Amino acid sequence: MRPRIVILTALLLFLLPLSGLAGKLYKWVDDKGQTHYTQTLPPTDAHRARSHLDERGITVQEVDAAKTEEQLRQEAEQERLRKEQQRLVEKQQAQDRVLLRTFRSEDDILMTRNGQLQAVDTSVRVTQSNIKRLKSTLEDMQNDAAQRELSGRRITKKMLQDIEIKRQALKDAYRSIIDREHDKNRIRQSFARDLKRFRELKKLEQSSDPILEARVSFDDALQNIYHCENGDNCNGPWQRAKAYLRTHSTTPVKIEGENIVITGEPMNETDISISISRINDRKKGSIVIFMDLQCKIISMQNQICKNSENIKRIKQGFRTALTEGASLSQSLP
Repeated sequence: MRPRIVILTALLLFLLPLSGLAGKLYKWVDDKGQTHYTQTLPPTDAHRARSHLDERGITVQEVDAAKTEEQLRQEAEQERLRKEQQRLVEKQQAQDRVLLRTFRSEDDILMTRNGQLQAVDTSVRVTQSNIKRLKSTLEDMQNDAAQRELSGRRITKKMLQDIEIKRQALKDAYRSIIDREHDKNRIRQSFARDLKRFRELKKLEQSSDPILEARVSFDDALQNIYHCENGDNCNGPWQRAKAYLRTHSTTPVKIEGENIVITGEPMNETDISISISRINDRKKGSIVIFMDLQCKIISMQNQICKNSENIKRIKQGFRTALTEGASLSQSLP
């Protein structure tokens, strides 16, 4: 009996101070680690994390510490980039809908591509005919000028101007040919992407097509953002980012566009879903690669994931993986 009396006495002694502070009670810890119980919160400590206790000393509410300006700024930056990423998602989805409405089969895509290439080739042939005619005319004009000079007659200013006009027209025709070749390359690249995406949406086998496989010519505190500094559209870091996503995501890729990759929603408590996007950051005036991670919430009150520590490690390694990859490629002979 004596031990029980001692325990009850200790509990009564603990509750006596709380009963003397009937009503709302705050429990908070100062910078020295000392715990305080007060009916009012000192203004100098209003920013601290605290617990609200009832008259029985039971916690009825938890209040987190007030966020610093840096934390608020980081959250605002994250939200801004998430909105930009959502815009890319919606753009990709809209492009997918247009793609499926426009083409019913792979043959439709190939026929449309070939038709556009033929149209460009026709334009090139017309330009080549103009070049042939311009060259002939220019040659005649130059011969006429040379004959006039040999016979002692004066070459007029208008003749010289006409010759210069033809020369410029010839240069423009050559430039047009070059532009049309660039157009053909862009057509091949565009339809290569369309065909690849069409096969993904229709769950068709990806086959090799040599014609389609044409070459497709900040903030330090935010660990999931990589700023591209060399103005190359982040092509190298973007490829490394996609590899990083596939290494660390536990869900499969569901959407892959030119500037965004998204894996499936987390289904299990240990799942990690990752999204990366290549964003033209108008505010910063540069291109950034942004990574967003999601997991299945197991505590809605505090937004806790079972894989919180793993997610933290993935964020911490993101920019290092992209930067080290760039350094390695530069060091290779």
